[in-house]
Amino acid sequence: MIQLKAWAKINIGLKILNKRNDGFHDLETTLATINLSDFLTLEENASGTIVEAANLKIDQTDNLCYRAAELFRRRYGIARGVKIHLTKNIPVGAGLGGGSADAAAVLKGLGKLFDMFIKDEELMELAQEIGSDVPFFIRGGAAYARGKGDELSFFKLPRMELALYYPGYSISTKWAYEQYDKMLLTHEPDVDNIIPDKRKPAKKGFQLENSFERVIFQHHPDLLDVKTKLLGTGAFFVSLSGSGSCIFAVIDDSTLPGVRKYLNSIGATYFEVVTI
Repeated sequence: MIQLKAWAKINIGLKILNKRNDGFHDLETTLATINLSDFLTLEENASGTIVEAANLKIDQTDNLCYRAAELFRRRYGIARGVKIHLTKNIPVGAGLGGGSADAAAVLKGLGKLFDMFIKDEELMELAQEIGSDVPFFIRGGAAYARGKGDELSFFKLPRMELALYYPGYSISTKWAYEQYDKMLLTHEPDVDNIIPDKRKPAKKGFQLENSFERVIFQHHPDLLDVKTKLLGTGAFFVSLSGSGSCIFAVIDDSTLPGVRKYLNSIGATYFEVVTI
C-alpha cells in the first residue's frame, strides 16, 4: 500500500497569448505548489482499475486518477490491477489543479507500488497525455510555464504566505476559455518579472495580472468585490488562480489579522497556506 499527498497549485500571473490551431491556447504563467492537498491510497488489485472517491460526483472512468492508472498500466505492461482511494480536500473547479495533481500523484505512486524506478522526466512525458498541466505536478515547486502550460522552467521561489478564498462554486476552465475567445486579445502585463533577469530593470512589487479576470469578474462580480476588499485590508497582492474560482492573497504576519477579520465577517471558506 502506498499513501500520497497531491499538492494544489496557484498561478502567479497568467497571460493568454493566442489561440492555437489545435484548439488550445498559448499562455505564460508561473505555477507554484501550496500546502493544500488531496490524499490518495494505492494498493494492488486483482485486475483493472478501481477509484473510490466518496465526495466526487463523477463516474470513475472520467476521473483523472483512473485515466492516469490505465495509461501507466498500458505503457508499462502491468497486468496487476490497482485500487485507488481518493480523499478530496482541494476544491473542484477552483483553479487549483486538484485533478491534475491527483493524476500526477497516481503516476508517481504506481511506480513505487510496483517497485519500478522511473525518472521524473519520463513520467512528465507520460503525464502530457493526460493534461497540459499534469507534468508540472510530477515535480512540483515553482515553474514558469509557456506553450499550453507544458513547457516548464523550474526555479526556486521564496516562501510566500497566502490566504486562499473559495466562493463555494466551481468555474469550468473550458467555459472560461470560450468566454475569453469572444473578447479581442489585447496586450497583457509582462509576467516575466517573477523570474530574476539581469538584462531587465527590476520592477517594484507585483506587476502581474491574470487574463481570465477580465472575463470571470464580468460573470462573477462577487469575486471582484472580494478581491477589492482583500486589497483594502492591506494584502500585498490579490489574484484569481487559473480560471478560478479561488482567489489568493499574498500576506504576512502584519496583514493576516485584517485579512482574517474580513473573511470571517463574510462567513468565507478560506485556507491559510504557504508555497512549497
